[in-house]
Amino acid sequence: MTDVALQPLGAGALPRFLAHSAAGAAAGCAAAHGLGLALSSHPRAAGTALLAAACLVCAVHLWRRPGRAAWAAHVVLTTAMLVAHPPVLGTHTHHAATGPAAWAGPVAGLLAVVALLLAAARGYGAVRRAR
Repeated sequence: MTDVALQPLGAGALPRFLAHSAAGAAAGCAAAHGLGLALSSHPRAAGTALLAAACLVCAVHLWRRPGRAAWAAHVVLTTAMLVAHPPVLGTHTHHAATGPAAWAGPVAGLLAVVALLLAAARGYGAVRRAR
């Protein structure tokens, strides 16, 4: 058995869970961007690599210090990604990606939507506590 100090459940358990879940979604987005970058010959490879790095930085901040700045950066990055690449499932796309590269985009879009829902839940909880 490992000697891991677990944080007890309490008032901070839900915000911590939301932050860790959002960090997981951000890391998943980084992985999807990385996979898409590795498996395709996309002309904007530098931009994709920067987005993957930004997702990882966001994930680390949300995991370690989930303050207002981390949540704000998370919302801005995910919103920008969704604006740049709106999720379109089940429709014809103009890209001929196949295999893992074909599902990396929709998976990243789904993770971004989940991440925004987590941020909304966190924001709602913060507003309720402030009252």
